[in-house]
Amino acid sequence: MRAATNRPDGFTLVELLVVIAIIGILVALLLPAIQAAREAARRAQCQNNLKQIALALLNFHDSYGEFPRGAYTSIVKNDEDGLGWATKILPHLEEQPLYDRIVRNGLSSGGVNFDGNPWQPGIFGVAYSAGLSPIAGGETVLTAFRCPSVDLPEHVPTSSSGIQLRNSGYAVSHYKASRGYCDLGMFWRTGEGFNPEICDDIDLKGDGSFEPVHQQRMTRIQMRNVLDGTSKTIAVGEAAYIYAADNRDYPIWMGSAREDGSILFKTENPINCNISGTQSFPMTSDQRNHMIGEDDCAFSWHANGAFFGFVDGSVRFLTENLELRFFAMLGNRADGGVLIEVN
Repeated sequence: MRAATNRPDGFTLVELLVVIAIIGILVALLLPAIQAAREAARRAQCQNNLKQIALALLNFHDSYGEFPRGAYTSIVKNDEDGLGWATKILPHLEEQPLYDRIVRNGLSSGGVNFDGNPWQPGIFGVAYSAGLSPIAGGETVLTAFRCPSVDLPEHVPTSSSGIQLRNSGYAVSHYKASRGYCDLGMFWRTGEGFNPEICDDIDLKGDGSFEPVHQQRMTRIQMRNVLDGTSKTIAVGEAAYIYAADNRDYPIWMGSAREDGSILFKTENPINCNISGTQSFPMTSDQRNHMIGEDDCAFSWHANGAFFGFVDGSVRFLTENLELRFFAMLGNRADGGVLIEVN
């Protein structure tokens, strides 16, 4: 009788390859689900950020009887240097110490004292010329203004040649306030409010005609001015991108150091600037060539659309396929074009 041969311990090469193949298949099946779950969590955080910002704006209005100005610049139309709307709501975001740092900034120039009242035009230029840029507090990274899906630097970098720009070093924001269409939205720059224009480049009625829209002269915006309804009027939204190659339009929460496009967007341009899908940083020249709106778009790193905070404090995701005239009407507070349903 022959003795039975003992099988050696462990896997054979074939068995090992089979196990590895099975593991690879399982990983391939699970990875998309894991990535989708992570993005869902990031989207939820982004939505919550906008909720907190929208509620802070309402609390500011309750305290002062008006909404903050988009940018506290001079009445000169092309002057775009001034602190922005976000600095005004910091105490309502539990950032009182940061607010106090901005107020007590130690800046003065030409007889103008910014210390104690930083919401005067030209503060960014004064700080830059004095070698005190960023302005006190402007380097602070605020989680309330950062969407986890976005892949942008935490601070505005220097130029490609290493030169310190006026906005270099300031903390980046992923959200901006809405100017609406023809500056009839909730937020505006001082120079725009004092120098109204006429706009006629969107067919608001959808009948093929481009009737002129008259911009209104304004000094402040109150809740009673939102005639289209607070749940039908956009206040803030995602706008996390850089169009200009020289970094001048980097989105920052502190204000408009060089261009108001760093803190304000318009609803006269398509959501996501005519570029679909999740983006990467920096943008390619081909992406820039296909963009509509340059630095004035609402722009998200989520697929197919962007989140927006409305005046009533609600937050909704609007698809990038939304007809432009409807988007324009959602941005304007009193155009009479009230939409019945906003999903």
